[in-house]
Amino acid sequence: MNLLTASLLDPTLFVIGIAMFAVLFVPFSPMTIDLLTLPRHYQIGIYRRRHVFWAIGIACFALLLARAAAAQLPALGWVGSVVGFAHPGWFVVTVITIAVLAVAFWSGYVPYVMTPPRNPKVLTAAEGDEFLKPDDVVLGFEYRGQARAYPRDAISRPHFYVDDVADTRFVVSYCILCNSAMAFRSELGGRPLDLMSVTAFNNNIVYYDPVSGNFIQQLEGRVIDGPDAGTELELFPVTITSWGEWRRLFPETTLYYAPDQTLRDRIVSKMLQVMIPIHRLARRSKPWHRIRGSLDPRLPAMSFVYGVRVHGEACAYPESALRRSGVINDTVGGEPIVVFFDDSKSVGQVFSRCLSGRALHFVPEAGSEGSWAARDRETSSRWSVTGEAIAGPLQGNQLTPVPHVNRLFWFSWALFNPYSHIVEGDQDNPGQQGGERCQSSRRQAAVKEGHR
Repeated sequence: MNLLTASLLDPTLFVIGIAMFAVLFVPFSPMTIDLLTLPRHYQIGIYRRRHVFWAIGIACFALLLARAAAAQLPALGWVGSVVGFAHPGWFVVTVITIAVLAVAFWSGYVPYVMTPPRNPKVLTAAEGDEFLKPDDVVLGFEYRGQARAYPRDAISRPHFYVDDVADTRFVVSYCILCNSAMAFRSELGGRPLDLMSVTAFNNNIVYYDPVSGNFIQQLEGRVIDGPDAGTELELFPVTITSWGEWRRLFPETTLYYAPDQTLRDRIVSKMLQVMIPIHRLARRSKPWHRIRGSLDPRLPAMSFVYGVRVHGEACAYPESALRRSGVINDTVGGEPIVVFFDDSKSVGQVFSRCLSGRALHFVPEAGSEGSWAARDRETSSRWSVTGEAIAGPLQGNQLTPVPHVNRLFWFSWALFNPYSHIVEGDQDNPGQQGGERCQSSRRQAAVKEGHR
């Protein structure tokens, strides 16, 4: 009896089973996502109905195994009288297929492999020196006077950590394909979030909260699907810099230490570090994965920018321009802002220019002993890249950080902010400043509260 023609039912069961698992796997694995670049709402729809696909696929394979087993085991003849008989070869084919699928899902299915590690530790800066070199890249986060660093190589696999800083729970989020980092409160509408990474759309991670049923696109900073669709997250800035530089800026910093525990997680992390390190991504001319839509040609796709979005207005500040100028004054969404950049350390930050009801205008100025600072024209006070006045009449004052995305790839910012302006120099006229332009938005006020 021929294996494939013995019964149309058996190959039909096999094809349907394979199809169900393929639908579950292909759009949700970095290994296969380029085979079928689905619209985002299709990906979300599949994930919402994943239990249906699982049930159909398992049922097809179970029925095929039962039919094949009944054909070769007399003791299971009664099973064959119910479900029929298949060529015994189908048993071997199905078992091998199940084994291959199990390995694929175990090693490459995003909801399984992108889970945060358990039992993290918070180390002192001195303890952190035992695990990190000065030039190792970290994500730096500061809230209410507490500074915390997160090793970029470690967070690249899970794409987020949940951490308590100054008695407040945050999600510190990072997507390696965009080099995009941000933090937001781990709650929505007063309910705690319990996130998991589920897929990537246009090379950017999508999170899912099983409790509420909400899906969150990292770079949009809002709920894109679910009961709270359209709700914006309360965002806080994260700085991408080196461990040595972060320690210099915040000597009392601590380090979030969460090494991979399982074999699978160690394997996946190593694959990410070898296959798609940032230095390799930055040398490319296009994103790692295919995208839906087109690349914005105004800047090289993989060039670094600082992305700011206030009151619906988006602006991108190319790092190449910041290296030339050091300071860019601008007004975004009606809010006066300034972008500081230290070229010697490749570290930058974005702040509100509003202080005590007036908007300051900043110019670059080299600091003493190689440190970097800006000077405001109004009082000639000098400011560090952390937004603190370090000398002059305003010494001791602190500028309010503006939520932004620090050193991400241009292609990703443009895909999720297609009407973004590109700003390569000062857009502010210091002669037109006025206190009426310094009415802080609710978003900036919330960030300011966190830095008191």
